[in-house]
Amino acid sequence: MNIKLQENALPSTNGAVEPIMSQGLQELGSRIDWTQVWKVTRAVLVVWAVAVWALLILMPGVEQISDVDSATLHLPYMLIGLVLVGAVTAAHSLKADGHLLWFLGVLLMLAGWM
Repeated sequence: MNIKLQENALPSTNGAVEPIMSQGLQELGSRIDWTQVWKVTRAVLVVWAVAVWALLILMPGVEQISDVDSATLHLPYMLIGLVLVGAVTAAHSLKADGHLLWFLGVLLMLAGWM
């Protein structure tokens, strides 16, 4: 009799944990307001784009300009990056998410190439 009581006292691991976990994840997903998460993510992406442009395009370009010849070489890339940052900012303010992601991708490729 004691053996049967001890067997019943032990938690069973026959897959009963998975439905509980999936139910918990569903409850968590229903409590998260994904529009608020996307608003914060969009703002972080815009800040990230400006930081990428400043750190990887603007600052090295300014440091490498020493005369007119080097200015004609580096200034166009700095201006292209500035236009992309403006496009990212405009896409963010207009809530054009597809364009925002496209401009971010192009800016990242320009920064990686530079």
